[in-house]
Amino acid sequence: MIKNEIMTADGCGIGTASSTPKKPLKKRKWKSVQWLCFGLALIPIISFAIFNGVPVVLSFISMFTNMENNDLTTMEWNAFQNFVEVFRDERFWNAWKTTFWLATAQIVTLVIALIISVLLDQKVKGAKIMQVLFFIPYICSSVAVAIMWQWVFSKDFGILNSIFGTNIDWLNDSQHPSRLIWCVYITIVWSAPAYGIVMFKAALKNVNPSLYEAAELDGANAFQKFLHVTLPGIKSVTLFLLLASITNGLAVFDAVTVLAPISWTGVAGPGDAGLTINYYIYIKGVQQSEMEYASVMSWALFLVTFVISFFVIRARNKAAED
Repeated sequence: MIKNEIMTADGCGIGTASSTPKKPLKKRKWKSVQWLCFGLALIPIISFAIFNGVPVVLSFISMFTNMENNDLTTMEWNAFQNFVEVFRDERFWNAWKTTFWLATAQIVTLVIALIISVLLDQKVKGAKIMQVLFFIPYICSSVAVAIMWQWVFSKDFGILNSIFGTNIDWLNDSQHPSRLIWCVYITIVWSAPAYGIVMFKAALKNVNPSLYEAAELDGANAFQKFLHVTLPGIKSVTLFLLLASITNGLAVFDAVTVLAPISWTGVAGPGDAGLTINYYIYIKGVQQSEMEYASVMSWALFLVTFVISFFVIRARNKAAED
């Protein structure tokens, strides 16, 4: 034991203090079960790095190169030529117009989901059964839903033509290519509101009932209560759903590939009316084996989605703080 004398200012000892040297901590050895758990936890991380991280890196590198039939060994630096070609491509800009227009369908579905959820929240009979029925389109395959609507809009045996007694080619009318876009729009609107209805229903239950009572005492009518109490109370959920709607809207793919299949000329529907940016990326990268060209468009889509999402997330964070 080591003793240290504690001295006062005049040199007189007033006591002693003792301390013992600390033993170094032994490193704990992992047991075989712990190593097994660590290995299992690494599997999804390694899988993500291989199947997601590597393609992202390759797509970024390929933007600045030329390749032959997506062969990585043939990469050659091309001095940003892919960027010049993409931004001069008229189909690229037309695809953006179609994409933004179809993205508005997601906003429409958000409004529909809000209206339906408010109505279901009024304690009407059969509200739970109706909520289940509204949710069915969401759990159905998007491809199956698109095929179903393809039958509805079919010229020869379509239900729509049978009901109205017409013979309109809704999906392939070269004189009215906008009909195809409206068919895709309806397909999206029919299936998309289900998730929003469930989320809005949960959010409406968390609105403080005393706020409605206070608004009623102030003489507010139903619309004013909805505007000044309900909407602020579900603002955070609304912005979250808006973010999801934007990302889904900009990435629309399944509906257009079914309703506007690529012809032998490489055109998506009459007059390229069904060409979205995601669809064009698929055509260039997979059908025509021009991955370097498709990579430029993919990163352009990422940047647009990121910028829009950034402002929505900022607004959502502010709403959560309030």
